[in-house]
Amino acid sequence: MVGVFCFRNDLRLHDNQALREALSACDRLYLVYAFEERYWQASPPRLAIHRAKFLLESLKCLEEKILLLGGNLAYLFGNIENVLPKFMEDVGAEKCFISEENAWEEKNSEKALGQIIHLELAYNKTLIHNEDLPFDLVDLPQTFSKFRKLVEAKWHIRPDIRPPDSLNHTGKFSTELPSLKSFGFKNVSRKKSYFSFYGGTEQAHLRLQDWVWNKKNLSTYKESRNYLRGADFSSRFSPWIAHGCLSPREIYFEVKKYEMKHGENESTYWLIFELLWRDFFHFTARLYGSKIFHRLGIHPERPLRTEPDNAAELLSQWQEGQTQDRFINANMNELRETGWMSNRGRQNVASYLIHDLGLDWRKGAVWFEQQLIDYDPCCNYGNWLYLSGYGNDPQKSRSFNTAKQALLYDQDGSYTKDWA
Repeated sequence: MVGVFCFRNDLRLHDNQALREALSACDRLYLVYAFEERYWQASPPRLAIHRAKFLLESLKCLEEKILLLGGNLAYLFGNIENVLPKFMEDVGAEKCFISEENAWEEKNSEKALGQIIHLELAYNKTLIHNEDLPFDLVDLPQTFSKFRKLVEAKWHIRPDIRPPDSLNHTGKFSTELPSLKSFGFKNVSRKKSYFSFYGGTEQAHLRLQDWVWNKKNLSTYKESRNYLRGADFSSRFSPWIAHGCLSPREIYFEVKKYEMKHGENESTYWLIFELLWRDFFHFTARLYGSKIFHRLGIHPERPLRTEPDNAAELLSQWQEGQTQDRFINANMNELRETGWMSNRGRQNVASYLIHDLGLDWRKGAVWFEQQLIDYDPCCNYGNWLYLSGYGNDPQKSRSFNTAKQALLYDQDGSYTKDWA
């Protein structure tokens, strides 16, 4: 059988269930990646230069690994429901294999594609497989705490999957990886950054080795995770997870190996705890679909807040780091100039937009979608919903005193001086 495997947010050969199924089922398999119009040609832009650069680097790494195994990666341009059927017709393919997503827009494109061609979906998106949840998805708990307790009571993590030994039977189709310039981006600067991200599985595994094993930062992660300044207070794995260069399962098993050698503590558990938060947001998105993008989220019964008359001006000041709060400005400048912001920073700037400026939370979520290297629709909108009062937080309002936060987490003001 001739088939096509289309990479999406799973830019890796290892621990890739959909790829394994495609390789097993097909005598000849074409490997492709589609630059979808909905992301790359949107107005206003849906991704800024930092994420675009990281994605192209990740694809370059993937392409090189495929070539080493005797394979070939082809690039398509257009939404998958439009370009994949035409490509399949051109190469005589009978089936298309892709990794299943959880977010509403991606699910819609899967549905549209499946109505045109024979589509095979395989799931490898979360730490806990969707079929291994100890409850039906419709019974997903409203709070993370209850979700975590139920999952941990019946803990089951499927083993990760080895990469293929050979890709010799993949079909050859000559295309070239596009450049940033071809999408209208100019060269990116990395000024001021505490850490330089580079896309791809090679760099992901170097970071995993360095942060976990060489520096043993995993042992103190719970104490350092709220820092703002430096390269190693956080694992910074999230950009590689978001693009699928790292899988949640391989991180989990790496933590378990580390615990066997160096002992487990609250810090080693905390990284797994955060992978479970990611799962929770993904399953929430899977259950609620488009509701996570609505202004009232999953709580339409709660009152709608009215925006101030100068909402557009306030939003621009927030985006450009020109608010009346220097601590907020510092975080927003770091995001805009590097594509990254700490978790503590993200909570503060989101709270400030929602509660201090009184703006629609979705405007902040859209800006994060454009700017963040580690953008993930389920986690991004899940976190913003949580802080808005229209999401999974049992509290109807969760706001931060940013002056107090600055005193707690930037006591000498060095972070603010770096960026404000």
